[in-house]
Amino acid sequence: MTIISIEGASATGKTTTSATLANQNGSFHIPEVAAWWEKPELVYPEWFFERQVDRWKIATEKEKDGLVIIDIDLYQPFWYNWAFDFTLFDGQSLEFVENFYRPLLNQRKLGFPDKYFILHTQETNLRQRKASDETRLRRGFEQNLRFIEPQKRYFQALDNFCPGLVCFIESDEIETNVRKIKSELPNCKSTHRHSIELFDFMVYWLRENKASCASKLKEGPTIL
Repeated sequence: MTIISIEGASATGKTTTSATLANQNGSFHIPEVAAWWEKPELVYPEWFFERQVDRWKIATEKEKDGLVIIDIDLYQPFWYNWAFDFTLFDGQSLEFVENFYRPLLNQRKLGFPDKYFILHTQETNLRQRKASDETRLRRGFEQNLRFIEPQKRYFQALDNFCPGLVCFIESDEIETNVRKIKSELPNCKSTHRHSIELFDFMVYWLRENKASCASKLKEGPTIL
């Protein structure tokens, strides 16, 4: 009974890796929001957040049957907007997102995956993959390139705080990604699933560190 989340920039192979792992392992793959839900005509600020709650509910229901793979982090609204200095989505602030998520985590209607797998590769590889893939438009590709380094620092900070939470994978071939993920599954642990300490650290770190500045990073304590 394990829930993992696969993240990375556009064209790193998140969806293909997730689907391949699910097919090989008999696991349940929960795709990104856009693959399952159609946006309403009038999109209110919390609509995307609510779909993350839906995805977590599905994950916890399906994990009794085995591994569940969440394609794209449920907490993306925190670090994605932070990566662009909170200028996106009508300027949604860190506090706005925090105020939505915190009570749901307290009520255990949301939780953290047992392990994150962050796929990464060189920008030239990403551009080549985008150019050769005619099945997807990848409209936000150029913008997403900008969050690669901030995302890496963010997830490294989470792993420093909660050792073993994050595994970084150089994404060269899908089969290699799948093998590496399978080898890490025995090391997954769920003791942090509803950790308020982890949530508090995440908010603290995003508040105290600028995405555009890699220096003067402010870390907190480490939990085991």
